[in-house]
Amino acid sequence: MKNNSISLYIHVPFCRKKCDYCDFFSLGKNHCADFYTLQENFSTSLAKEVHFYAHHYNVSQWKSVYVGGGTPSQLPLHQISALFSSVFNAAPPAPDAEITIEVNPDDVSEELLDTLKNAGVNRISMGIQAFDQKALQGVSRAASAEAALRALELLNTKWKGRLSCDLIAGLPFQTYASFEKGIRTLCSYKAVDHISLYTLTVEEGSPLCKKIEEGIIPWSQEKADRMWIRGRNLLEKYGFSQYEVSNFSKPGCQSRHNTVYWKLQDYIGCGPGASGTVYGKRTEGGLTEKGIRWTNTRDVAGWNAFWKRYDSQSVADDDEMALPRDVEELDADTQEFEFLMMGFRMLEGVSQKEFADRFGKNLSERLGEKDGIFYEWKKKRLAVKKDGCFSLNRRGILLLNPFLESLV
Repeated sequence: MKNNSISLYIHVPFCRKKCDYCDFFSLGKNHCADFYTLQENFSTSLAKEVHFYAHHYNVSQWKSVYVGGGTPSQLPLHQISALFSSVFNAAPPAPDAEITIEVNPDDVSEELLDTLKNAGVNRISMGIQAFDQKALQGVSRAASAEAALRALELLNTKWKGRLSCDLIAGLPFQTYASFEKGIRTLCSYKAVDHISLYTLTVEEGSPLCKKIEEGIIPWSQEKADRMWIRGRNLLEKYGFSQYEVSNFSKPGCQSRHNTVYWKLQDYIGCGPGASGTVYGKRTEGGLTEKGIRWTNTRDVAGWNAFWKRYDSQSVADDDEMALPRDVEELDADTQEFEFLMMGFRMLEGVSQKEFADRFGKNLSERLGEKDGIFYEWKKKRLAVKKDGCFSLNRRGILLLNPFLESLV
């Protein structure tokens, strides 16, 4: 594998405090006795892991880099600089690479923005979630609505890169009025060119789930779904086009890194809890080779210890068994279904040509265009075929899960 341009995801597993709804892997200061020690060792260990994978996969350049978490902006500024320095020492960014980092509103400062600019970051993703303080408190969110407004003001005047923001529909105590007011507020900032709008997911076993089950917090899935639809309609009025189930952008501002996931392209994952996937290539016989997906250990201390003692001879390229991760093999059938599952998340849908090139199969037959599943959904005006692409329309994509279940 030579001259390999590939994407990189880095997971920073540190937060000031975990929100009640959060199901992502992270360590909160209040739940981790050795929080600062683990955080202090993070950049050094990460540099070694990124270097290993860049060498192992002969990475010539990073097509995109996404630093998520957790809360990457919780890292001290010198560690943020060191993180990006190690990434670009392992391989340079492509000339048009999208370099993203997630930040919390209460971490945004002129010093942080200067650090990110100097480090090579050209895109910020900020988790606002809501401008309704009661709703934020209902899910124990540390960042306040006031902090979000202060951060947006600073970003609007000082940040010259791209800016994406997250909102959640259906938070406890959130009203339709406060939710829609929040969208209008966010859309009034010209720096914002991308918005991810999610419906609140109540994860089994989360603190929020327990509070709802015990009747401490009132919540309705139906209300959350209706609220999201109203939010989508309002975003479209403000010039944000839906291009994926939960993502909206101004023209030309789609997330290139996330598109890597939705297009089933290769990406490396580094950091505790991170996942990476390298897919199989099509053989001459029209079959797709097995791919691999790895998920790093969530034992941050163990991950740190492994990479602390690592050197370039300690883990040979042909012996990856020692790496602190779990590995799953992806056969051709799994890759085919994931290609459909991820492709139909996008409004542009799945390309008939890309499917044939990748799997050596006819997409029309696979979907049942003439007398099968796709035919039925198209007859109900929930699906369309245009320019060689099969897709769900804006009504159909609301029923994505039932559609995918019918394809299994």
